Amino acid sequence: MAEQRDDKIDQLQAEIIKLRSQKDHLLKELDAVEAQYGNLDSLYRRYFPIILDVLSEEGTALGDACIQLGAAMRKKASPAKIEYIFNQIKTAMIQEDMGPAAPKKKRGFFSTFRKNSSEDQMLNNLRDSYQNVVNHLKSNLDKKYTRKLELITSNLLKIGDIQAFEEVRENIFSLIFNYISETSQDREKVNAFIRDIVARIFEIEKRLASSYEHTSSLLSSNQGFGSILNNEMAGIKKSFDVAESLDDLRAKISTGLASIEKALQKKQKVDQAISRLAEKSKTSFASGFAKLKQELQVATKYSEELEKKLNEDQLTGAKNRRAYDKKIEEEMDRFLRYKNIFSLLIIDVDKFKNINDTYGHAIGDRCLQEIIKRTRPLLRKSDMLARYGGEEFVLIMPETNREGATQVAEKIRQTIEKIEFLYKEETVRVTVSIGVSCIKEGDKSSKDLFERADMAVYKAKENGRNQVMTQ
Repeated sequence: MAEQRDDKIDQLQAEIIKLRSQKDHLLKELDAVEAQYGNLDSLYRRYFPIILDVLSEEGTALGDACIQLGAAMRKKASPAKIEYIFNQIKTAMIQEDMGPAAPKKKRGFFSTFRKNSSEDQMLNNLRDSYQNVVNHLKSNLDKKYTRKLELITSNLLKIGDIQAFEEVRENIFSLIFNYISETSQDREKVNAFIRDIVARIFEIEKRLASSYEHTSSLLSSNQGFGSILNNEMAGIKKSFDVAESLDDLRAKISTGLASIEKALQKKQKVDQAISRLAEKSKTSFASGFAKLKQELQVATKYSEELEKKLNEDQLTGAKNRRAYDKKIEEEMDRFLRYKNIFSLLIIDVDKFKNINDTYGHAIGDRCLQEIIKRTRPLLRKSDMLARYGGEEFVLIMPETNREGATQVAEKIRQTIEKIEFLYKEETVRVTVSIGVSCIKEGDKSSKDLFERADMAVYKAKENGRNQVMTQ
C-alpha cells in the first residue's frame, strides 16, 4: 500500500511539474502578444494623428472631427471617447458624399467616379477608385503588407479591360483574410475597419453596375433610332417611286439614301458588338459581385469567431478577464463623462478548493460551468458576466443602482444553492458569496469600485458564506 501511495504521489508531482511548465509557456506567449499589441498601439498613436493633421481641412465637419480625433489620440483618450469621435467622422463622411451641395465642399471619396459612356473613362475611374482603397489599406495596415499592396497598384496600372478588375478584388480580399488571421488588434476595431473597406468596394461596384445600365439604355435608344430611320427611308423611296418625272433628282437622292443606309447598317453592326460586350461585362460583374458578397460573409463570420475566442473563457463560456477589463473601463468612462451609473458584483464560489480536493477537478469544472449556466437566464443582454480568475466571477450591470444589483445578486445566490451533483452516491452542493457595489461620486477609476465589491465579498465569507453583502 505504501508503495502504491508513493507511486501516486510521484505521478501527481510529475503532473504538477508539467502543468507549471505549460503555465510558464502560456504566460510567455501572453507577454509576447501583449508586447506586440503595445508596439502596434504605440505606432498607431504616434503617426496617425500626424496624418490626420495633414489631411484635415478646417471649417468642415469632417475636418474638425479629424482634428478632434488626432488630439484625443495624442492624449491617449479612452476607447469610448475615440468611438464617439469616429461616429462623428462617419456622420460627416455620409453628409459629404450624399448631402445637398454646398459651396467649396470637400469632394467625397467617390465623387470622381461618374457614369460615362467612354470605356477609357470608365477604366480610369475604376482604377482611381480602387487605388484609393489600396491607399487606405496602406495607411492602416502593418508594413509587412506594403509589398502586396504595391503589387496590386502595379497590376492596376496595367489593366486594359473591365473584367480584369475582378482579379484586383480577389487580391484585396485575399490580403484582408491574411490580415484578419494574423492581427492581434482589438477585434471590434478590426471588424469596423473591414466593414469600411468592403463598403468602399461595394460603392465602386454599384457605380459600375449603374454604368452598365446606362450603356444598355444608350444602346436601346440607338436601336430605336435605327428602326425609325429605316422606316423613314422606306417611305421616302416609296414617294420617289411615284414621282417618275423627277428622274435626275430621284437618282441623286437615291444615291444619298443608299449611302445613309450603308452607314446605318455599319452602325447597327457596331451597336450589336457593343451590346454583346456590355452584356458579357455585366454578366461577369454580376458573378463577381455575388462572389464578393459571399467572401464578405465568410470574412465577417471568421473575424467574429476569432473575436469570440479572444474574449471568451474556454471552460465556462463566460467572458474572460480581457473582455471584463475593456467593458469596465468603457462603463467607467461613461460615468465620468455622462454620469451613467453602473454596479459591479463579485461572485466567489464557497470552499471551492475543498470541492476540487475531495471530488476532483472534473467535478470542480462542472460546478463552474453549472454556475454560469444557471446565472445567465437571470441577466439582461446589456449585463456582462465574466470569469475573473479561478472560482471568482464578476458581473457588470449598466444603468443599475445598488438596490437593483443587490436584488439580482440574491436571485443568483438562491439559484446556485440549489445546484446538486451526485458523486459516488454522495450529494455535492455549491454555494457562493457575492459582494455588490455601485459606482458613486468621487470614484476616479474602476479600481475604487472593485475594491469595495471585493471587501463586501470578504465580509460575506467572514459572516458564514452563502450570502450577499453590499459596500
